[in-house]
Amino acid sequence: MRGLFPKRKSKLTAQGKAVAAMHALLDTVDGKVDEKVAAARLREQVGLNWSFLTCMQYLSGKEALAAIESLPAGWEELGRSKRHAFAASVLAAHTVANLRSDGTMLCASHLAEELKGKTVEQWLAEKSEAEGKEV
Repeated sequence: MRGLFPKRKSKLTAQGKAVAAMHALLDTVDGKVDEKVAAARLREQVGLNWSFLTCMQYLSGKEALAAIESLPAGWEELGRSKRHAFAASVLAAHTVANLRSDGTMLCASHLAEELKGKTVEQWLAEKSEAEGKEV
């Protein structure tokens, strides 16, 4: 038996969704667009009912991180590189982990869990120490 609400799929691949989300988040941070414009652009590009929050939740999740990791080494689009995409993921994860004053996270991503209650600098220092090198 099928559910009452069939699962809709995006017309984009995981990489396409990650790149669209990265551009929406970073364009908003850069002041090029506001959250409403970014969300409208995401709904048009991704083909689902995405919001700005959905964008951040997706960017902080395993699917987006794997998609970004699989981008070619020299990948660039609209002046942004793979490094920008990873930075957007960290920013998104930090936001969904620490935005609410009551301490509850806005998603359950592993990256967000790592960033909960920490600054990005603290998290990077911990990663660097754990890996034995500078990140």
